[in-house]
Amino acid sequence: MLYRKFLIFLSLCQITLFGGVTGKISGKISDKSTGEPLIGANVMLIGSSLGSATDINGVYHILNVPPGFYDLKVNMIGYGDKTVTGVRVEIDLTAVIDLDLVIEAIEGQMITVEANQKLVKVDVASSQKSISSEKIAEMPVSSVSEVVGLSAGVSGLSVRGGSFNETQFMVDGLVLNDERTSEPTTGIPLSAIQDISLQTGGFGAEYRNARSGVINVVTREGGKEKYSGTFSFRRSPAGQKHFGMSPYEAESFWFKPYLDDEVCWTGTNNGSWDQYQQRQYPAFDGWNSVSEQTLADDNPDNDLTPSGAKKLFSWEHRKEGAIQLPDFNIDAGFGGPVPFVSSKLGNLRFYFSTRQEQEMYLYEVSSPGLYRQSYLLKLTSDLSEKSKLVYSFYNGNMEGTTLSRGGGTSIMNDVWDLANQVNRTGFTMPWRLYTNEYWSPTQVKNATHGLKYTKSLSSNSYFDLLMKIDVKDYVTGHGTRRDTTQNYSIFGSGANEWFADEAPVGFFGGPLFSVEGRLAFGGAISTSRDSSSVKTYTLKGNYTKQLNNNHQLKAGGEFVLSSLDLKYGSQNEFLPSGNYWSLMDVNPYRASLYVQDKLEYKGFVAIAGLNLDVINPNGSWYVVDQYEDDFFSSNYTGSIEDSFEKIKLDPQIQLSPRLAISHPITATSKLYFNYGHYKQMPIAQDLYRVRRGFSEEVLTIGDPNLPMANTIAYEIGFDQSFLESYLIHLSAYYKDISDQQDYTRFISANSKVNYSRLTANSYEDIRGFELEMSRLRGRWLTGFVNFEYRVNTSGYFGLGRYYENPSDQRNYELNNEKQSKPRPIPLIKSVFDFHTPKDFGPKIAGQNMFGDWHMNLISRWSAGSWFTYNPNNVPGVEYNVRYKNNYNVDLKFSKIFPLGRANVKLYADVLNVLNTKTFSGYGFEDGFDYNYYMQSLHMPENISSELGYNYFSGKDKPGDVRKDGTEFIPMEWVSDVTFLDNPSERPIYYDNVTESYQQWTESGGWELVNQSFYDQVISDKQYIDMPNQLYYVFLNPRDVFIGLSISYDF
Repeated sequence: MLYRKFLIFLSLCQITLFGGVTGKISGKISDKSTGEPLIGANVMLIGSSLGSATDINGVYHILNVPPGFYDLKVNMIGYGDKTVTGVRVEIDLTAVIDLDLVIEAIEGQMITVEANQKLVKVDVASSQKSISSEKIAEMPVSSVSEVVGLSAGVSGLSVRGGSFNETQFMVDGLVLNDERTSEPTTGIPLSAIQDISLQTGGFGAEYRNARSGVINVVTREGGKEKYSGTFSFRRSPAGQKHFGMSPYEAESFWFKPYLDDEVCWTGTNNGSWDQYQQRQYPAFDGWNSVSEQTLADDNPDNDLTPSGAKKLFSWEHRKEGAIQLPDFNIDAGFGGPVPFVSSKLGNLRFYFSTRQEQEMYLYEVSSPGLYRQSYLLKLTSDLSEKSKLVYSFYNGNMEGTTLSRGGGTSIMNDVWDLANQVNRTGFTMPWRLYTNEYWSPTQVKNATHGLKYTKSLSSNSYFDLLMKIDVKDYVTGHGTRRDTTQNYSIFGSGANEWFADEAPVGFFGGPLFSVEGRLAFGGAISTSRDSSSVKTYTLKGNYTKQLNNNHQLKAGGEFVLSSLDLKYGSQNEFLPSGNYWSLMDVNPYRASLYVQDKLEYKGFVAIAGLNLDVINPNGSWYVVDQYEDDFFSSNYTGSIEDSFEKIKLDPQIQLSPRLAISHPITATSKLYFNYGHYKQMPIAQDLYRVRRGFSEEVLTIGDPNLPMANTIAYEIGFDQSFLESYLIHLSAYYKDISDQQDYTRFISANSKVNYSRLTANSYEDIRGFELEMSRLRGRWLTGFVNFEYRVNTSGYFGLGRYYENPSDQRNYELNNEKQSKPRPIPLIKSVFDFHTPKDFGPKIAGQNMFGDWHMNLISRWSAGSWFTYNPNNVPGVEYNVRYKNNYNVDLKFSKIFPLGRANVKLYADVLNVLNTKTFSGYGFEDGFDYNYYMQSLHMPENISSELGYNYFSGKDKPGDVRKDGTEFIPMEWVSDVTFLDNPSERPIYYDNVTESYQQWTESGGWELVNQSFYDQVISDKQYIDMPNQLYYVFLNPRDVFIGLSISYDF
């Protein structure tokens, strides 16, 4: 039935939507001596069939030009030919090339000039940036997200404060956002990329189902006559991805109490450690106590001596989680005419590329790291001079460890993900560090087939049609089961020999703990399960017509049909009462139509468009009371499912107007404004979900009637170029966001009903401005520096909870906080490319050894983020504390050696070249550890005085740390030192009675603190009580990648 609906629609559809993947060249040809327009001059792109002739005004337009650099040739009878080299065409933009011809004095005379295009793009009425493959090759990056993340307003794939799944990611017109979660699939090989267009605001009506930004990638085509390719290999040796000792060393937080002879036999409270050292480590009663417990029970098989218990502990904690393998990236592409059949099949050509990446985790979990493989094949055939057919195939595979304990699509991507998972996570923290089985291994496989047909109807019009099929499969489950045979000798011999199985290696569903009782090797581990499959069928297209010199019309539509067969949840073999599942098999579809007019006048460019969205859940949904016991509580059974009323869901229709205006003020400056409504589907896997627990009670329920999330965005900007090399870009924006999905909780009077319902009550206001200065042309230096400042305000309409009991509802509403108002976090990013000219210096062995060197410097500075620290819940305290500012510098050195038809580039990427330590905010054992750190800081008086604890004032900020290698010297505020029962020799005490700093010694009693000692403690910040898990406080030390890149033509 699903395929039949899709085929019926194909037969009915006539015009469809297609995101832009080409640009346009326009201009005016005139007589140099008279200035009169030349009618009928031929303008051609050399090496292609694209061209045009000038009209009665001497104006020409060449449409549907793929991005890249071109040579433009103009000829006319009676005039000398003229060629313009290096014409840059960008996605969705117009390259303006005006030329004048000279009457031919010598037959066959040819004039060649280099294109000198204006830095200010008059027809851009938004914040838009084009990034060529040549620029990408110069950066120390290995992915699209790293490339675009250097732009103002972009962090990873998140644009101007929006979530990353609000950004649309396109490759050759194929939208590669996951239909299940809207997350972009960005793992395409960099070797395949021809051009990237990044739009962070004001994108046109042809882009739909996106609210924050559009990343539009156009890939390479194979040559018609020659073969070319590139190969790049980048590797970093194995090494720690954090500063300091490893958590697997004997002196580390989790090991020292169990291995240090000073305390491990008789316990951490045996008097060897003072109270301050004791709170830096887990409490342990000692191996003597463990031995006594094994001897006291009725089971002689588990009797252990203290030394035997310690040896068993070492065996059970033998995991060496430190990274043993390197990070590497292989990116290669090759293309050209298809052998033997190219000429017979319209110059059939191909370009095949692949990316193989291994990125190791912070430490080894169910997989040592994240592994990504992707393949991209592009076949192109010229069916005629005016039509072209392109087949694209994209295949990706990602294997790693899931972040989720209950199914879903989350996967560990970087060191921050894993560090967060061992920060204040309670009694399961050792499980996460010393076994590989706490999280499940996961795999995501995707395949996309696209077929695009382009037909030029005339020199002023063309259309595109595109069909796409996406398939995505998720596989998440436990790893290999444990061999429980006790084959491993731990200690002893003969009748007294102790054997153990391979624990903690392997999955085991039953409850099983280590000898000291803190480490679980079975039970509630590897609980995440996902066996979902998503298929999507899409038809798109675009019709473009240059109506006249001032109007370019686009119109089209889109149809997307999805098959969501989702099955994911949590499975605990030992405690099935905690299991829950989300099951759905739905086939929603949506369609959109749009029309857009681009008006281009000398002093005014405007793009006006209207987008129509239609979404249809294509099914029915429950009509039940929100506190219905039989449906929402454990009263439910599958046998009564059909007794609940369902109604057929109606489609939703939404209109989205868009307007962008650009006004050139001078030849080197412009002012622009854009406004638009941007709609986006709610997350599909949430819409249709009914998640029930083990007792069939509803935990979470979706709502397919939810409206599309809506962003109304405004932007005003100014561009100014000067000295023919520099460009200043300034923009200010405001985004009014409503109908974002969130969850509202419903609780019945008898508490049997307690679930979360998907709602659309969330709103957000985002305001900000961006300033960027670029040097786009330079013999020795190019680059840019940008500054961004943004404020987000968010909240929700209505209430976050609804109680059936009126008394409970009143109590809740008294403390219902509806709005969050974070403070701004300014950010500065810069990219500078210092390079030597290719012909610089003398030639040695045919090489300019000093020429074509590049040193790329990439820096990021961010003001510290604001957060709320309010340990005593003082009313009115919000966003009162700010982390230290942070910065990072990356460096890339490269040198290109031309070797005939090949270029060999050697390079080194140095990440965090200054080896800067940035406080991660992680590493805390628990809330007590966190408070010890925060309250040891000497923060400003205006902050500390509000928080309700005794404090010392100063200039500290969260992120300040004790100097490496110095002893911890606590500072304690006491009302009267003479009343202290058990003073310690370690701290500096502030005695409030005498208003003096004092220390206690057993020999001398109370004495005033030596001033030089006090000054040293303050200077080195020795009073700061550092997070107990020091190894994850500072992440990403200096990392050096050595690389080799080869490009060739033959």
